[in-house]
Amino acid sequence: MRTAQVVRVAGPDRTRAASLALGAVAGCAVLAAADPEEGGLYPRCPTQLLLGFDCPACGTLRGLHSLSRGRVGQALDHNLLLLVAVPLAVLVWLALAGQALGREVRVPAPPRWAVPALVVLAVLFTVARNLGPGGLAWLDSGA
Repeated sequence: MRTAQVVRVAGPDRTRAASLALGAVAGCAVLAAADPEEGGLYPRCPTQLLLGFDCPACGTLRGLHSLSRGRVGQALDHNLLLLVAVPLAVLVWLALAGQALGREVRVPAPPRWAVPALVVLAVLFTVARNLGPGGLAWLDSGA
């Protein structure tokens, strides 16, 4: 098992970390305020628009909007991968916020198999959510 590593950031990198952390907060605030179901503000998924099927990220904006309203079940109905994506995004945000504040941030080193496993999960999820009626169509984004 690999141990946590201390991330030390100084100077311009701290500014970049602060910008990214604040940008994430601003993005979440806009998403909480503007409902993706109403359209207009958010573009359609290019994969769905061009190829006609749900990609692994389809439904994420609507899911995050539902999550910001406290509707966890509805959020997971839009995209079940939020179970994995949200905790990872929160860890990244905490690391960025810590770096922006000039603190030592202990970032757990992911196991070597983590990235390939996430890629396989995304591919299997994409196939499963696009099987159509009779399969696992309940995984679709609902768009």
